[in-house]
Amino acid sequence: MMQSPFTLRTDVYPAISPTVLTGTLTGKNALVTGSGRGIGREISIALAKAGASVAITGRTAQEVESTSREISELIVTGHADRKEDDAGKQQQKAIGITADVLDRKDQERLIREFHAQIGQIDLLILNAGSNVFLPFHLTEADGWWDIMELNVRAPVELTRLVVSEMMKRNSGTIIYTSSRAATANLPWTTSYNCAKTSITRFAGTLQAELEQLQKIEHKFDRNEIQIFSIHPGEIETGLHQTAFPEKTKQEAPYVIEHMEAIGKKRPHFQGALPAWTCVWLCAGKGEELKGMYVDCTRDVEEQAAAVEKN
Repeated sequence: MMQSPFTLRTDVYPAISPTVLTGTLTGKNALVTGSGRGIGREISIALAKAGASVAITGRTAQEVESTSREISELIVTGHADRKEDDAGKQQQKAIGITADVLDRKDQERLIREFHAQIGQIDLLILNAGSNVFLPFHLTEADGWWDIMELNVRAPVELTRLVVSEMMKRNSGTIIYTSSRAATANLPWTTSYNCAKTSITRFAGTLQAELEQLQKIEHKFDRNEIQIFSIHPGEIETGLHQTAFPEKTKQEAPYVIEHMEAIGKKRPHFQGALPAWTCVWLCAGKGEELKGMYVDCTRDVEEQAAAVEKN
């Protein structure tokens, strides 16, 4: 794997500091999938601290309700600390919507409930995903394609439901959670690698289309919709526990040994790193990177400057 020329980052740093970015998303509305736990939860908390109203969504009602309640309390506390009036407090909110992003009716209901309870979707963070570490010859067709469906079809179809409203007003940000797997031939996870490569390419292609469509169909001088795919870093989440099914443990224990050896060598990344990188992108700080794969584990200002230089 080629060594990155950009500075390694493992936690928040000056460019994406909460101190700098708090308040930059005031008045914006965000929908974050897979946000009841893990990276999605961290992203939702950061978006709320930056001033956005946030909809938490996932398949597990208890997690969705717990996270939305936690963020609602953060919002109340934040407004109290800033001594804002009641109008300011009421404007920002956090809601929870339990939904299966693989179910078309649930997708449509999710968007309807968001519009009814919060309003227009300004920020769409498509984070829901899954992975299984298992050699290809041991995988079964349904399980292999299930990972492709969750990591590709679900975010693509939610984009289909949301992008039209963004096109009409010529504003909005869409972020897809990708992975370093989109850029490297990592073993034991063929379906996930294919899925993340697909969604990364989809993001870039859609950005290229919008650059032309907004001028041709909607007569805007320039496109103001920004799309990114991100590598969040190897964050310790529940996914790391469920990614090794019993079949891997019984028939391919060498996979677990290999991944554990890799894990011991890599840096430890904090969940706040991708979370506040998303805030930075949503706040319009990374326009040079639109349509691109953004590595949250590397300095984003350096990545943007490199694109601008070229």
